[in-house]
Amino acid sequence: MTVLIAALLAAAEALNDDAVIAQLHVRIEARDVAVSSCRDVMNEPEAGLATIGFRFRVDDSHALGNGRYTGTVVFDLGDVTVEVPKSISWPGMSAADRERADALRRAIVHHEIGHVRVAAAVRDALNAGRAPIVAPDVFSFRAQADDAGRTGFERFKQAERDYDALTDHGRNQRAATGPLAGPDTALQCDIAG
Repeated sequence: MTVLIAALLAAAEALNDDAVIAQLHVRIEARDVAVSSCRDVMNEPEAGLATIGFRFRVDDSHALGNGRYTGTVVFDLGDVTVEVPKSISWPGMSAADRERADALRRAIVHHEIGHVRVAAAVRDALNAGRAPIVAPDVFSFRAQADDAGRTGFERFKQAERDYDALTDHGRNQRAATGPLAGPDTALQCDIAG
């Protein structure tokens, strides 16, 4: 696990996935995945997708006198949507196939909620280390605030890339630790399947 993700998650609450969904108001978009065979399940395009509106705003901005300006950059999560399978099926599924497919579906959900956890941890770390910006004028202030926002956004994007690299997009979720750890997003098919 990268040092960044480990440090971010060390302070994160160990909430279960349902609690993360509720606390961060994650919108779940679920779809039925119907394929012709078990082997086709892993050929589907990205099985899940987390879309996170990571953003910043400026709080408490005001003039100080002598033309100087101040305010604090604050990061938050805007709209958060997770697209996941509601069901995974193929013709002739056995009871064991249904159990494995449901386990895969749950693993995909857990991986995508991991993206949300990482985003929230980055947000919290950025906000914990924030200090007011003081600039000689409103234009310099806006430039510094925008730069801080871009830097924070890049940190978020890098943490998301690190998470996917660590877990191989969920296929190696067991490599993660703490609340990110979980089952791999892989499906073992019977020889006939």
